[in-house]
Amino acid sequence: VRPFEIKILRGCVFRQSNPAIVGIEVIAGKVKTDSQLMKLDGKIVGRIKSMQLEGENIQEAEKGKQVAIAIPEVTVGRQIKEDEILLSDITEEEFRVMKKLKKYLTEDEKRVLKKIVEIKRREKPTWGL
Repeated sequence: VRPFEIKILRGCVFRQSNPAIVGIEVIAGKVKTDSQLMKLDGKIVGRIKSMQLEGENIQEAEKGKQVAIAIPEVTVGRQIKEDEILLSDITEEEFRVMKKLKKYLTEDEKRVLKKIVEIKRREKPTWGL
């Protein structure tokens, strides 16, 4: 798991639910299928079931790419909205591993990781320590 930040694109909701299929832009990091998504308030949104680029299934998308993702058990307009920013949800254990290997993270990934830590520490001040 790597830290990433995505934005749901306005006008790119292809299905509202079962699963929700939305167009996204990767703002930072690298998005992979099966990644857990989190809102900026710390709420878990769901997991990316699949990703497509121009009709082809792909496993990952890097910064700058615009792809479609499928998120089961979520409804666009309720849990997620157009123009919303989502982050990767990482566990404390994954964070500790990333801290040890941070020389391999890009500057963007480090920035997103700091954002994730801030969000997680609002609920649990000792998160990741």
